[in-house]
Order: sequence, then structure tokens, then C-alpha cells
Amino acid sequence: MTSQQENGHQPGHDPAALVPEQAGAAAAGGTAAEETWAVCCSGGGIRSASYCLGAMQGLQQDDGLLTRAKWILGVSGGSYIAASRALVAHGLSSAKENPDTEPAYASGTPEERNLRLDTRYIAPDGAVLLVGVLSLLLGVIVTFVLALAPVYALAHAWGWLLRWQGVAVPSGKHAIRATVTASGWWLPSVIMAAITLLLFVFWWLTLHPYGIRRTSVPWWAWLTPHSRDRGTTRAKTVSSAAVLTAGLAAAMLAVPPLISWLTRSKGPAGTIAHFLGFGARPTWSLAALAGLISAVAAVAKYCQAGLAKWNAMAGPAKGQSASQPGLPAQLAGWIRQRLTPWVASAVIVLCGLVLAVLWTSDGARAGFSSGQLWPVIVALAVTVFARIGVNVNRLSMHDFYRWRLADAFAVTRQAAAEQDPVQARTLFDRASATCLSELRDSSGAADKPGLVICGTANINAAREVPPGQDGFCIAFDADHVTLRRERGLKTESAQARTSDYEALVGKRRCTLFDVSAISGAAISPLMGAATRRAYRILFTFTNVCLGVWLPHPSVVHDARELLGEPAAEPLNKAEKRKRRKQVMRLLRQADQANDRKDRWWAYRPLFLLLWYLSPHPGWDRRQETNHQREIRLWAYVLDLRVNELPAGARWYRVMQPTLGLLWAEAAGKLSYRDTWMYATDGGHYDNLGLVEALHRGADRIVVLDASGDQVDTWSTLGGAIALARADAGVAIELNPTTMWRPGLASGQVIHPWAYGTFTRPQPESGLPRQGQIWVCKLGWWDGAPWDVLAYARSHPTFPSDSTLEQLYDAVEFEAYHQLGAAAVLGAAQNCEPPLQRGPVPAAAPGAQAGPAQADGRRVLHPGSFSGPRKTT
Repeated sequence: MTSQQENGHQPGHDPAALVPEQAGAAAAGGTAAEETWAVCCSGGGIRSASYCLGAMQGLQQDDGLLTRAKWILGVSGGSYIAASRALVAHGLSSAKENPDTEPAYASGTPEERNLRLDTRYIAPDGAVLLVGVLSLLLGVIVTFVLALAPVYALAHAWGWLLRWQGVAVPSGKHAIRATVTASGWWLPSVIMAAITLLLFVFWWLTLHPYGIRRTSVPWWAWLTPHSRDRGTTRAKTVSSAAVLTAGLAAAMLAVPPLISWLTRSKGPAGTIAHFLGFGARPTWSLAALAGLISAVAAVAKYCQAGLAKWNAMAGPAKGQSASQPGLPAQLAGWIRQRLTPWVASAVIVLCGLVLAVLWTSDGARAGFSSGQLWPVIVALAVTVFARIGVNVNRLSMHDFYRWRLADAFAVTRQAAAEQDPVQARTLFDRASATCLSELRDSSGAADKPGLVICGTANINAAREVPPGQDGFCIAFDADHVTLRRERGLKTESAQARTSDYEALVGKRRCTLFDVSAISGAAISPLMGAATRRAYRILFTFTNVCLGVWLPHPSVVHDARELLGEPAAEPLNKAEKRKRRKQVMRLLRQADQANDRKDRWWAYRPLFLLLWYLSPHPGWDRRQETNHQREIRLWAYVLDLRVNELPAGARWYRVMQPTLGLLWAEAAGKLSYRDTWMYATDGGHYDNLGLVEALHRGADRIVVLDASGDQVDTWSTLGGAIALARADAGVAIELNPTTMWRPGLASGQVIHPWAYGTFTRPQPESGLPRQGQIWVCKLGWWDGAPWDVLAYARSHPTFPSDSTLEQLYDAVEFEAYHQLGAAAVLGAAQNCEPPLQRGPVPAAAPGAQAGPAQADGRRVLHPGSFSGPRKTT
């Protein structure tokens, strides 16, 4: 089901509308009258959180740049600390602390000390690791049950049909005899093959340009109204017909003989087949187990011999022989390289096929009976229950991930400083339940600097996203959730209120750190530009999923437009009951006022829900009517959720197609026009947040790059620059190679900062024509603090340790923390032009340490290195 209109209204189409307020009007020449600063915290897990914490402390010193920034953008690991800092700052402003109070996450504050205790946040002990593994296994079991329940029902029904038609009937005590030669049985497959052939011939004969334009649109064009190429549309039709033909032929002509062979087979293959349940039921004894082991060993030996022949053929392609390998060897090596990643997913599919054949065999052997019917009814009930009672997001590891993030980063200064354990727990619980839309000052405006958390909306339909990109940025701030889609020279954007999203999804399921967990959902079946197609099925069925399914922002926006502004005051119980009965009547009156008419049942919630759950193959034939019905239903559910009516959660869950979304994860076909979108790690689009900062109109951007690139590679920055050019229409001039030269030690750089500028060749309303960018990247240099240098020399992989390493000890955390602080302060002192324009504390020549902090520690600043330099 789709909800977007390709040529219709797109909420927030004007890029200027996505920036509620600019720093100032554009001056002549396109530059902003006032500087608009943005700080981008890159992805990188706890490594990035440590580095960005130190960097933001450096930018915050002496009323520095951070106090003037308009936005702090967090991606993945950078969003951990950006969200935590915003939460602490909000608590301080709400409590109206003394003006002399240390700012959020200043060095030595209670919240910083609290974070130092949670650097192994993902699995601090065995108990947390155990419940994490159990959560993973629970998701695996439920996913398999939900996926196999309809297969069980259909397989048994097909077995009954085979028995009824005499195609597969019992023969003897355990065997099944198959007969597929009757003309009435094989004829449907032949007819389907003929139809497929005719469709192909029609495609082939019409594969030429049309010089004469039609005066009318044929009815079948409504099936794919968004395809600009007839050939592509017809090719998809041929493909669908071919798949249907192959499936029908396999079920009718291949499955019955296969069942017959499996029930009659002898030798090792027969032993394994009988153990699985084909033919004689397995007997559990030592002799039977020994026979099974021997059979598996024989089959494994046979497969090993085949693989050895394959490797012998493919080996020369990888060898060091001076002679050019032959074509067969090259082809075998190429096939092996392409197919090897698919092995695990193929095993899962094979297991499903074996079960389907086994259940078909059971149905054919037993025939239709009450004993066979009841399990099938239970399987169908499970399938229906999956739609009504299962939240697909609860099956994934998102809840566990969000819990671990909130446990470490959901903090306020009051909670961190509280000495009473019971009161502290209450305060921490309150902090973890905070929503992004609640980060506002007393006037109702979003806190400054504003927090922006970047994720990726996975979109991979043909011609909707460049091949290999497979996603667009979805940004969350206190006011709006914004999804941008680049189309040609313009940006289409869908935007909805954050508070509506939180109400619709559920405030307990859409907290600040739920959003941060979405931004950090690094491993999922769909991962934007990082998607690996060979692993989608594997990740889906093994519950290696951190992503979250959310309604499209356009759906939420249109539902709010239909409802109008929410009530200023919460409704009491009587008003809520009355509101539920009145909302559809109010929506009908609104349609009548706008001269929109629909059938009577389209204003009855239950009938509208049944319509929504039914298939809609011709959706686009009545696109406007169907779109209005869908939005009317979403408006009804949104009203229930905003007013906190108990029925709202049930309605929202029923509207979530659990099996359909699981299939979308495994198959990976998502369109911008779909009602639901799969949100994952912001690094799957832009791991720096730079492109989003440009979209928001920043003209002074500080990029804290802790993404983990080696010091002599800049793929993350290069990808962001390419995306900025292609998606935001911004040309960036920045040379990061000035940070490094050949001959340096592992992890060492000349200096960890670089400066660049950007311009917009095509001016856009409300956005600056040009601006400046400072990049601070991981790397140690001679001016780094002594303790950082000491750590670097004893850890060769520093500062580019793998992101898979998320269990930091105190020394490793401090090394990245101080590296970030030293990098920004060094850029403030030595970069041309300097990063900060405010006062920057300079270290005394030859000083060994910086000023003492509140907790008695000493922080080293750039320039404090006075010992012997390492020569290169």
C-alpha cells in the first residue's frame, strides 16, 4: 500500500520551510548576515562518543563556539553524547541553576563522572550479556514461528489437494506414490508457460520508440503509473509471470516426485530423509543415532569431494602462476566469489523448503481430516495474531540497544549528583523517559543549541535513489521529523511534527534514546549504502536487526493536517470517550467543507480498517480517493494516540503489517511512496551529518570525524563531500591530505585538522551562498598531550580501533577523550583561519599540564608536549 502522490502535494517542498528560522537574512552575494554555526558529531560508537565529548568540552571553554552554535548534529555514536549533553543542558536550564554553574558535561562534572562508569555500556557484566543473548534468541524463535505458520498451513492444504487429485497417494506402509502425467494436472503449468512466452514475445516486438502519442491512457497503465519506460514495465510483467510459472511448475510437477523419492530412498540420503520425517518416522536409539551420524558423514564427504574439484578449477585464478588462467578457471573463481556470501542465507531458505515439502508430504499421507485440520487452524490463527498482537519492532534488538544507551547516557546533573540511591533511580528513570520534543525552554522554543539526530530511511526502489546509495537522510529535532529526497535539481521533503510521531509510536517507544538508538542501528538487514544483499535473509531470520519501522513522515503530516491543531489542554475521561465517537464525524464534516465526497463506510473506523488491510493492486487507479481514505484512518489513530486512549495502541499495531515488514527486510524492496519506512544508522547515508547541516542553512560547520578511517584515508569525508554535491547542490573545497604525509608512524598525523569552504552554484532561498568548514579527524601528533602519546605508542591500532570494539576501559576512553579536546583546541590556535573567534586559553611554553579541573585531574592541551619528539 502506498500513500505518496508523485505529482501531488509534498509537505515541506520548499527547502526554506525546513529551516524554521535562519540566523539572518541573506546579504548581497548570498552570504548570511550573521554566522550560523553547526557542530557535527560523527558516527563511531563509544569511540566517537569519547572523542566528541572531549571536542565539545574544548569548544565550550570560556564561552566558546558551542555557546554560539545553532545546531549540534549527532550521527550514530556521536548522537549518544550529543543527546546526553542536550538532556543535561535542558535539566540545567529547567532548574534555573546559578549562572556560574558549570555548563553541561564540563570537565569534572557529575554527569561526566557518571559516563566514565559506563564506558562498557553495551555489556558491562554477564547478566546484561545473558539477557541480550536471550532477547536475540526470543526474536529468532518468534520470527521463525511467524514466518513458518503460513507455510505450514499452505503446505498441508497443498498436500490435501495432491491426495484428492490422486497425484500423491500412500503406497505401502510409509511410501508415497506420485503420478503427474495426467493431462489435467500438467496442463496449467504449460498454459502459464505459454502466457509467459507470449508476454516475452510482446515485449520483444514492442521494444522500439513510440513516435505517435496516445490520445488516451490504457487501463493497464494505472498498474504502474510511475514507470517512464514501457519496456521496463513490460519486462517486470514478464519477470513476474516467469516466477509464477516456475513456482507453479515446481509445486505441481516437481514436489510430488520429490516426495515419492524421499519416502522411498535408501542409503545415506534415505537415512537422513527418514530421520527428518519422510517415510518411516525416526526411532530414537543409539543405533539409529549412529546410523544418522554415518549418513551425514558420507554426504559431507561427497560434498567435500565436489568442493575440492571446484577449488581445483578455481584455484589457478587466484594463484601466482605467471601464465594467464584459462576462461573456465576465471569463471569458476568469479562464481565462487559471488556465491560464497550467499551460503548462510541459502541454508535458511533450504531449511524452509525442506519443511514445506515435509509438511506437504504429511498432508498427502494423512489426507484431509479433523486431526489435520486443527493444527492448520492454529497456524492460521498465529498468522492473524501476528498482525494484531505482534509489534515487529519488539522482535528486533532495538529495545535492548535503547535500554543500554539510556542506562549509560540518559542522565541529568541532579540524578548524577544525587546521593540517595532510591531518589537517584527515580531521577534516572525520569531522564530515560524524556522525549526529544520535550527539549524546550520555558517559552516553548527548542533549546539552543538545537539537537538534531540523523538516521537513514532505507529506500532502494528502482529510479528512486541512485544505485548503491539505497537511502536518504531522516533527521529528528525537537520540532520536526524530516525526510529529504533528492530529485534532479530540487529537494522534495516530507516533514511531520516530532510530538505527533512520539504520540503515534508511543511515548514509551519513542523517547530521546529510542531516536538515538535508531541513529546508531549499525547492523540490520537493510543498511542504506552499507547494505549487503547476501546477508539480508540471514540477518532477518537470526534477529540481527537494530533498525525500526516507522510511518512515513508524509502520512503523519497529512493526518495532522486533516485533524487540525491538537487541544491546548489534555482531555478528561468523559471528553476522551466523547472525542472517540466524534472524530470521524468531524473528519466527514471537514471533507464536506472541502467538497470531498466518499462512501458512507469510509467514515466508519472498523470498515475503513478492513479496507486498509485488504489488498490494493489497483491503488493508483483511484489514487486521490485511496490516499484520502488512508490518511483519514491514520488521522483517527493519531487522534486516539494523542489523547492517550487505550484503543490507540491496538489500532496502531493492527495497521502495522508484521509479516509484510519482515518480508520487506528480507527481500529489500522499499519505495519512497510506501506507507512504512525502515530507519537505521545515520552513517548508512552520511556518517558525519555534514549534508544535513548544509540543508539546514549552516554557514560555519565544525565536523568532528571519529568515524574510524585510517589516518591516511578519508573515505567518510570524501563520501560526505560527494553527497553534498549530488544531494544538496553544494560544492566543497577541502583538502584533507594536508593532515598527513608518508613516513609517519601508525596513527600519526602532521595535525588533525583541515579547513575548507563551500559554495552553492545555484542559490537557494533562505540558504547561504557560501560558508566555511573545519574538520577535526582522529590522529595523534607531536603536540598531543603526553598521556595520549604514551597510549598511542603502546597501542598500534589507536586511534582507529574497530567500531566493533564497544567495551572501553578507563584508559582507552580517556585517550580518545583527550584527543578530541586537544584536536579542537589545536585547531583554534594553529588552524588558518582559526576555528574559534572567542578567547582560547593558550598553554604556557613548556607546560606539562593544563589547569586543574574540579575533580583534581589535569587536562593537557595542544602545545603542552615538551619532551623529545618522535622522528620519522
